[in-house]
Amino acid sequence: MITDALLAFVPAATPLSLVGADGVDFQSNVIDLLGPGAGTLVQNFYGNSAVPGQADGMGVGDPRPEISVIVGTALATGNSATVQIEYQGAPDDGSGNPGTWQTFAATPAITAAQGAAGTQLCRLPFVPPFPFNERPRFLRLNFNIPAGTHFTAGTISSALVTTTRDDWFVKQQPNNYTAPRYNA
Repeated sequence: MITDALLAFVPAATPLSLVGADGVDFQSNVIDLLGPGAGTLVQNFYGNSAVPGQADGMGVGDPRPEISVIVGTALATGNSATVQIEYQGAPDDGSGNPGTWQTFAATPAITAAQGAAGTQLCRLPFVPPFPFNERPRFLRLNFNIPAGTHFTAGTISSALVTTTRDDWFVKQQPNNYTAPRYNA
């Protein structure tokens, strides 16, 4: 797998803890698609753009980038906590900082039993932003934990952008299939 350090929501050497008070969300690093980071104005665009951003998040095309989220320390909870991973984007607010965050894609609720160490929690594709006229400059992952619940242990070891599937996703397929035969 080839990765880019500037496209790491959670770098492999810096795990993100999911342990906190009840109902506290945790955010990944923010990826700036157009500049060196929040607080800086974009200088390298053509045209007359009052609010610079990417029309489709990150050039959705072929191959479409994907976000791979891996558990470090296994998830544990004493009060049935779950986590929903939300892929979010925000436009430039005009001063080089993120505006309002919008959720573009999200996982279903993930339980502690599904979060064993080394497990790939999700593989989210880069999808076009919503609402459709959104021009995000900034991207992040939000780890949403419901109110009244918390994890007592658990980390995200990495959340990286990959350009292709590098896992053997067909390993769970049964091998007792037949291919239909067509006569010409």
